[in-house]
Amino acid sequence: MTYDNSTRAAAAAATRTKVLAAARDAFLARGYAATTIRGIARTAGVSQETVYKRFGNKARLLKDVYDVAMAGDEEAAPVSARPEAVAVRDADSPAEAVAAYAALCRGLTARAGGLMRIVAGARGGDPDLDAFVAAVDAERLKGADLVARLWADRGWLRPGLDSQHARDVIWTLNSPDVWLLLTQRGWSLADYESWIATGLRSMVLRLDR
Repeated sequence: MTYDNSTRAAAAAATRTKVLAAARDAFLARGYAATTIRGIARTAGVSQETVYKRFGNKARLLKDVYDVAMAGDEEAAPVSARPEAVAVRDADSPAEAVAAYAALCRGLTARAGGLMRIVAGARGGDPDLDAFVAAVDAERLKGADLVARLWADRGWLRPGLDSQHARDVIWTLNSPDVWLLLTQRGWSLADYESWIATGLRSMVLRLDR
């Protein structure tokens, strides 16, 4: 007889969803330091052991919450496979690329901005959290590198700009730290999207192609 583990898989997925939702709400409401695995487990209706077994520690749980926020759901497809990112790759001109990339940055920030603020306020006090920040920065750098190389291959970069420098400019433009500084000045998401587009037009892409 073939064992059907679909029921167990569905229960595991439901538990994961409950824990992620409880963790997200706790991080946003109380911040990183004041959020506890015990409190998350209580809210989710599971044991602390279950949370530790599935997510490891608080910082890795925050990383999972952050990844879901960035993607928009719990599906396995990475951000790079989502329609917003695909639109960047499918752009037919530098102008379309500017608009698509700025829209991508706005969408990601709209979904994960609150968590970015939590992380920024807690850095330096937890080695695991600092490792999470380093991982996120590395992921952003990889994404910026892929985009810069794509645009370089298409001949869209400004004269004299190589893909490595373009990567670094893009990585800086989409930095959560930069976004947080701008929000402190009262900038809206529309302001931020416009600023990303302006930065790409003036420092990265040539629009005469």
